[in-house]
Amino acid sequence: MATWTLSPDQQAQLREVEDCCLIARARLISRVVTNIFDEELRALGLVSSQHTLLGSIMRLGMATRAEIGRANHIDRSTLTRNLKVMMDAGWIEEVADQAHGRQRPLRLSKAGEDLLFASIPAWRAGQHRAAKALGEAGVKAIKEVANDILRG
Repeated sequence: MATWTLSPDQQAQLREVEDCCLIARARLISRVVTNIFDEELRALGLVSSQHTLLGSIMRLGMATRAEIGRANHIDRSTLTRNLKVMMDAGWIEEVADQAHGRQRPLRLSKAGEDLLFASIPAWRAGQHRAAKALGEAGVKAIKEVANDILRG
């Protein structure tokens, strides 16, 4: 294993990154909350990212992949991978729609709709556990920041 000798300036810079890095803190929170919801949803065969997409597609009604990606701030490759799993499971389906031309909009299938509503108790349990882990101030801060982002 390599041993590094850091100058006092480098040590200070490293402490600054460790103590102040927004991405590290945001990812930590994301992993903790994701793990909580994944545990609660596991019995239904769902993970939190799929649950979020089911809800988003239900809210949108019928939407193209691009619309779903924009609504959820998900990059194309991640979205494509998640949607394929969900289509293979029969939770979402493509819709023949002349108005969208070559694009094939998606919507929840009956199985996807049933799964979404069956998952509400597990989602509520995840909400409770996540809120407990984050604390009242953490929940409020996350909601405020997310709402600001969604408003653009």
